[in-house]
Amino acid sequence: MRARRDIRLQVDTGKLAPAAALLLLVGSICLGLVFVLAIGFGYLPALGGRSLSLDAFRTLADDPRTLPALGTTLLAGTLATLAATSAAFALVALVDPCGAARQGWPQRLAVAVLAVPHVAMALGLGFVLAPSGWLMRGLDALTGLLPLPPDVELVPREQGLTLALGLLLKETPFLFVAMATALRQIGPAQHMLVARALGYSDGMAWMKLVLPRLYPLVRFPILAVLAYGLSVVDMSLILGPTTPVTLPVLILKWTNDPDLAQRFLAGAAALLQVSLVAAAILTWWLGERAVVRVARGWLSRGGRRWPRIVSVPFAATLRGVGIASVALTFLSLGALLLWSLAQSWRYPSLFPDAFSLSGWQRSLAGLWSPLATSLLLAVIATTLSLVLALACLEHERRLSKSVVRAAEKWLFLPLLVPEVSFLLGLQILLLLIGCNGSWAAVLWMHLLFVFPYVFLTLKDPWRSFDPRYERAGVSLGKSPWTVFRQIKLPLLRGPLAWAAAVGCAISLSLYLPTVQGGEGRIATLASEAVSLSAGGDRRVVGVYGILQAVAAGLFFILAVRIARPRHWRAP
Repeated sequence: MRARRDIRLQVDTGKLAPAAALLLLVGSICLGLVFVLAIGFGYLPALGGRSLSLDAFRTLADDPRTLPALGTTLLAGTLATLAATSAAFALVALVDPCGAARQGWPQRLAVAVLAVPHVAMALGLGFVLAPSGWLMRGLDALTGLLPLPPDVELVPREQGLTLALGLLLKETPFLFVAMATALRQIGPAQHMLVARALGYSDGMAWMKLVLPRLYPLVRFPILAVLAYGLSVVDMSLILGPTTPVTLPVLILKWTNDPDLAQRFLAGAAALLQVSLVAAAILTWWLGERAVVRVARGWLSRGGRRWPRIVSVPFAATLRGVGIASVALTFLSLGALLLWSLAQSWRYPSLFPDAFSLSGWQRSLAGLWSPLATSLLLAVIATTLSLVLALACLEHERRLSKSVVRAAEKWLFLPLLVPEVSFLLGLQILLLLIGCNGSWAAVLWMHLLFVFPYVFLTLKDPWRSFDPRYERAGVSLGKSPWTVFRQIKLPLLRGPLAWAAAVGCAISLSLYLPTVQGGEGRIATLASEAVSLSAGGDRRVVGVYGILQAVAAGLFFILAVRIARPRHWRAP
C-alpha cells in the first residue's frame, strides 16, 4: 500500500511540470488575449468603458494610417518568409543534401549569425544600407560618381523592403539550422543512392525524394518565422518605413500615447494584428495543399534531370545569393564595430579617418546598469526555463509520454501569436493588479519567450538519451535523483549548455516584452539600443549594438567550451 501511495504521489507531482508550463504560457497568452478582446470592444471600466462597443473598430477603419500599415506589414513579413524559406532549402540542398555533416562550417556559420540579436543586426544593416552607409561609400570608391550621399536608398525603406531584407538575413540561418537538424532525422543518403542508380540527377532526386519528407518536419519553424515577420517591433522601429509605419509599430504608438483613450484603439488594432497573422497562417496552409496537388503529377512523371539551361544558372544564382547574404551580414557587424571605435568618419571615406575609444568612454557611465540588467534577466529566465523544461522531459521519460506530448503542441504558442497583441493585454492586467514596471513583470514576460526555445533545443537530445545508463545506475543501488544528477546531467551537458546559450541569446534580444513589462523603468541593452537608433550618436549606437552582439556570443562560446568532450586521465 505504501509503495502504491508513493507511486501515486510521484505521478501527481510529475504532472505539475507540464501543468505549470501550460499555465505559464497558454494561461498567460489567453489572459492577454481576453484583456485585448475586452479593450478592443470598448470595455475597460478603469478608463470609462463600461459597455461593449464597436467605436474603436470604426475609428480604426477611418484612420488613414491603418490600410497602408496593414499593406506594408503584410508585404514585408510575407516576402521575408518566402525568401528565407526558399534560401534555407536551397542552402541545405547545396551544402549538405544527405544530412551527413553534423558540425561543418556552414552550421557553425549559421549558429554564429543566430547568436547575433535582432536589434544588433538591424542597427548594423541600417549603417550599411543608409544613403551615407558603407555600400554607398564602396560604390563611390569604385566609380567616383557619388561624392555626396544620394537622396535615394539602395533598398527602399518606405515599401518595407529594408525590413524584409533584415528579416531575411536573420531568419535564413534559423531555418537552415532547423532544416539541417531535421534532415539528419530523415537520413536520406540511402534514398539518394537509389535515385542515382535509377538515373536521377542529384537535384531532381533531392526535390522528389527528400524535400517532401523534410518539409513537414520544419513546418512549425516556418510558421513561426511568418508570425514573427508579421508582428516584429524592434526591427521595424530600426529598419521599417516611417510613413506609413508597420501595424505593430502603430499599435505600440497607440499603446504609449499619453491620451489613455487611445488604448481602446490599440486594442482594436491588436485584434486586427491577430486576425492578420491567423489569416496568413491559414493562407500558407492552403498554399501547401495547392502545391501538393499540383506537384503530385510532377513527382510521378519520372523526369530524371533538370534542363541544363535551368540548372546551371539557378545553381550559380543560389551560390551568389548565399555569398552576398553572408557578406552583408558580416558587413553589418563590421559597421557596428567600426562606428563604435570611430572618432570621425566623414563621407565618402571607406574607413574611419581616426579611431578612438571616446564612444565607449561616453557610454560607459550609462552602460553598466543596462548590461547588468540584461545579463541578470537572461541568466534567471534561462535557469527557470531549464528547470521547467527538465521537469517536463523527466516526467515524460519516467511516467507518461502522453501528457507532455499533448501539452507540447501548446508550448510554442508564444511563437505563433503576435507578441504586440497579447503583451498589450498583459500590460493592462499588470496595471490592474499593481505589478506594472516591476522586475517580476519583466521576468515573467521574458519567460514566455525563452522557455519555448529552451524546450525546443533540449527535447530531441533528451529523448534520444540511452536509458541503459539510468538502468545501470539504479541496478548499482543509486536513487533516481542520484542517477539524474551524477550520470544523466553530466552526459547531457552539451545539449544543456546549448539550450542555455539559446535561452540567454533570446532574452538579450527581447525588446517589446521589456518595454511593456517594465514600462520604461527597466533598461536593457536591447531597449536602450532601439531608443538610441531613433536619432542618437552613431558611435554610441554602435557601442550598444556591438556590446549586445558580444554578450550573446559569449554565451555560445561558453556553451562550446562546456560541451567539449572531457578526457579523464587515470591517477
